[in-house]
Amino acid sequence: MRTVGRIAALVVAVALVAAPASAVAAKGGQGKSKGKTKSCLKTGTRGFQVTGTLVSLTEDDPLTEDSEASVTLAVTAANQHARNSGELADQNLDRKGVQVVGATYTVPAGDAFVLKLGDYATGEPAAGDRVKVKGRVGLTKKRCAGEGYATPDVTRVAVSPREPDSTSETE
Repeated sequence: MRTVGRIAALVVAVALVAAPASAVAAKGGQGKSKGKTKSCLKTGTRGFQVTGTLVSLTEDDPLTEDSEASVTLAVTAANQHARNSGELADQNLDRKGVQVVGATYTVPAGDAFVLKLGDYATGEPAAGDRVKVKGRVGLTKKRCAGEGYATPDVTRVAVSPREPDSTSETE
């Protein structure tokens, strides 16, 4: 009788140890091979930054519900994600990569962005002032269908007065 009790206890112990092992071995258990579909569901976002000089500025009308604000700038610099997003035209097709210096970029009306006007004591922004555009752009992974960048979501546009020319000397 003792032998039968020990064997029964041993069988129960083995069954308790084997139950979690069968769950791990089951399809869809703890493995990493979920396929491309699960990892492609998430699209990441990257920072989008363009700097340039002001060409034109249309401020938002506070009496309307929609945003009419738009900013047009001549691009002097852009980060990698801004250059590769397709929003800025390549200015020199002979050189490798996207050359954006000199391109014109317009932040479209309807984008909900914060317009920050810098140290303008009495004046208004004028053509040639420094403009910095920041936002986020969606990026699809290389291995997923429809790879590449989405339309950028501009969150902030900062306009600051240009620096006075340092070439003029006072005598």
